[in-house]
Amino acid sequence: MIRSRLRNYQDKKERRQIILTLGGIGAIVIFFAVFGVKLLVGFSLLVDRIRGNTPTSQQQTKDILIPPQLDSLPTATFSGQIKVTGKVKGNVTILLYVNEVQSEKTTSEDDGTFLFPDVSVKEGTNVISAKTSDDKNTMSELSNVLTILVKKSKPTLDITEPQDNAEISGDKQSTNIIGKTESDNTVTINDRFAVVQSDGTFTYKLALQEGEQPLIIIAKDVAGNETKLERKIKYRR
Repeated sequence: MIRSRLRNYQDKKERRQIILTLGGIGAIVIFFAVFGVKLLVGFSLLVDRIRGNTPTSQQQTKDILIPPQLDSLPTATFSGQIKVTGKVKGNVTILLYVNEVQSEKTTSEDDGTFLFPDVSVKEGTNVISAKTSDDKNTMSELSNVLTILVKKSKPTLDITEPQDNAEISGDKQSTNIIGKTESDNTVTINDRFAVVQSDGTFTYKLALQEGEQPLIIIAKDVAGNETKLERKIKYRR
């Protein structure tokens, strides 16, 4: 009987020891799971400082480059080459992109300005942008984006009235110049602007002088292309 009680007491004591041991192991596991990584990182940094090394995060810090600022371009041109200028901060390389493809590169002047004197562009709409790069091949964000229209064909210009060498008479002493071109063109008649309608037609009332007088009619588009027609008319009362 006494031995049975003693045996039970020893079994309970052993179970308590096992529970305490397992609890201690669990606490140690939880402690290292929560704080172990931080302790290891701290210890690694301490060793680096003792050795005189710079932490890796500081070694990999890179300068942030400011994108270049491109100067404005004309809306359109008839030329296959344009000049692109701008300004940038710092001594960097400027990479120029035409229609999202790298075209040329240059370096900035001491005052931060830069120039691409002969940039090739194609017929139609062209998109121009740029980035900066340093000697570590660090790239900036994209600059402001510009567009320019290249149009090489000349405007159409048709004059329906008057005919060349037409003779006009009467007391009215004026005549209408009637014609047609593209709607976004400008038209001048003897250096005077005619109003071009949305369908491209125009009518201009011209005062006449006695005798023969020339007519110089010019249609000009947004790219600077011109078409010129010359006619003569005679006026008699």
